[in-house]
Amino acid sequence: MDYKLIISITALVISSISLIWNIWIKIQAEKKKILIQCHKINYETNCSFVITLTNIGKKPIYIRRIEIFELVNKETKRTNINYSDYKHLFENKPLNPDDWRTVVLKDPKKTIFVDTETGKLKTNKVVIVEPNNKKYSTKWFKQNNFKKTSW
Repeated sequence: MDYKLIISITALVISSISLIWNIWIKIQAEKKKILIQCHKINYETNCSFVITLTNIGKKPIYIRRIEIFELVNKETKRTNINYSDYKHLFENKPLNPDDWRTVVLKDPKKTIFVDTETGKLKTNKVVIVEPNNKKYSTKWFKQNNFKKTSW
């Protein structure tokens, strides 16, 4: 076999892999991505749930609703949140790339986020839903879902 043919085949394979890789990266870069950070604040008189949404993708995200789920005895239970509490932040206002919004949900009776029997914070999961029913969710967490980093 001629060495020129081997070099040509090798170049063809490498360029094909490079083309496929670049197309894949372009498709991944165009996806919508959102960073959801949550934190529960438990006061003596009430409990608040702070949700910070940051668009880390390249396309705007329209938010239809925020759903909060609770884990009870390994079963998922949906907690109803009043849409009017955060409607003014998202109605006809997209979350543009590199933009963020903070939603504070208050629970004056301390029944949604705190277990009334034990007094401990419940295990929750936050789901963000777009108008086309695409969902973004966090993992299950008790106090917050901030990533732990070492200094």
